Amino acid sequence: MAQLFPLVFIGVIISVIVFLYFEKKAIEAKRRHEKNGFKASEMTINENFERYNTQSNVTFYFSVMFVFTIFMSYFGFFKAGHSLVEVFLYIFLTTFIGSLIIFLLKIKKSILIKVFAAFLYGAPLIASSAFGFIITYIVYSKLM
Repeated sequence: MAQLFPLVFIGVIISVIVFLYFEKKAIEAKRRHEKNGFKASEMTINENFERYNTQSNVTFYFSVMFVFTIFMSYFGFFKAGHSLVEVFLYIFLTTFIGSLIIFLLKIKKSILIKVFAAFLYGAPLIASSAFGFIITYIVYSKLM
């Protein structure tokens, strides 16, 4: 169990850095749209998603975390002999701690922005981690 905490620490650091990178890209996309004369008050929620490039940023975040999880799961978990309980604990702790960090980084923002940012961090991370572990487990079990 003590071997799990460095893996969680690495997972949290990498996932938060990747999330903040794609959040920065979303803010840059918003600024480009504002330069072109679009006003937020006139937009629907769908147009706001387009303005922030939400779909592409979340897709890229998911993809990067999926690839990271494949490497992490193979070298950090299956090679080390960790159990399924430790895999679930890793996914939970990484998501929970990272969401808290995102929530604290947005402390001066409105509650809606905090919750939305934490959701956009946590949901793709849980899905990419689960799929990454499943794919790695299937491949690793076929090799052994």
